[in-house]
Amino acid sequence: MAIKRVYLDQRDWVALARQHYGRTRDDRIADVLALVREGSTTGQASFPLSAAHYIETYHRGNPGQRQRLGAFMAEISLFHTIASAPDLLQAEVHVALSSLLGVEPTYRPVPFGRGVKHAFGPDAPASYFDDKERERQATAQFGTEWLFEHFELMALTGPPERLPVNGIALPTREFAQRQLDFELDTARRLHKWGHSTDHAHRLVLTQEAQDLIGPINDAAAAMGVDIWAILGSQEALTDFILSLPAKGAICRLRMSAHENSNFRWHIGDLNDIIALGTAAGYCDIVVGENHWGSILRRHAPNLRARVTSSLHDLPQLLLT
Repeated sequence: MAIKRVYLDQRDWVALARQHYGRTRDDRIADVLALVREGSTTGQASFPLSAAHYIETYHRGNPGQRQRLGAFMAEISLFHTIASAPDLLQAEVHVALSSLLGVEPTYRPVPFGRGVKHAFGPDAPASYFDDKERERQATAQFGTEWLFEHFELMALTGPPERLPVNGIALPTREFAQRQLDFELDTARRLHKWGHSTDHAHRLVLTQEAQDLIGPINDAAAAMGVDIWAILGSQEALTDFILSLPAKGAICRLRMSAHENSNFRWHIGDLNDIIALGTAAGYCDIVVGENHWGSILRRHAPNLRARVTSSLHDLPQLLLT
């Protein structure tokens, strides 16, 4: 039986961790925890962490809570991670173009891996060590796997002190703020234009298409084709965007949010959109927070994952 990939929202990791540490005593959550633990131990299920999980864990103010939560996440996830949508985009475009041209792709997205480097991609440190000789000596003394698990646990739990400390800072919210400003500006433009569902879809699709011009041109050049002869129409380009597993899910999330002129954007939405959109495109099951989870479920026929906002639904989803 194929392994089931299950993405848990940070809220649900916290709920399971509280049950694990005896902070809550909920029979239904206990049953979910037992099944999650069994799936992880037997290898029948994988619970990958995204970059958003690391960031949100580091933002916990109480260092003891952060360390306990991180240790629990490490135990269950086994440091399995899911890449971020931007890091998968070029491969998604290549596969989609190959499909349009009726040829076999030469490479495919690699959504799942292990460790912080896979979750953060090019933004992750190149090595655990800043000195190659120290790395060689440590590897010879402790072994590759021990070092991997040691440093991965440190990366997930952080130091035992409150952050920032010893050069370890709280994760920046620069990109989250930039995305929030972008979404608020999009909402203002829609208001000036005359808000409607059609206008919301058109504007979001135009924005997402701009992100794709570079990757499409690069892939087409590598394949030696004039792809704009195929994607030159608005309808063809829209279908192409929405066919991409992660990018398409993210586009659907943004379109649905901007359909509502009263939608309230928050600074954490960047992490939610990217993490949940990527998970919905590649995982088998997504347990998402109520708001974005409900939006994802509107698009269920176009997603790989089955989406719920209730941790109590997970046993049935895992067993079917």
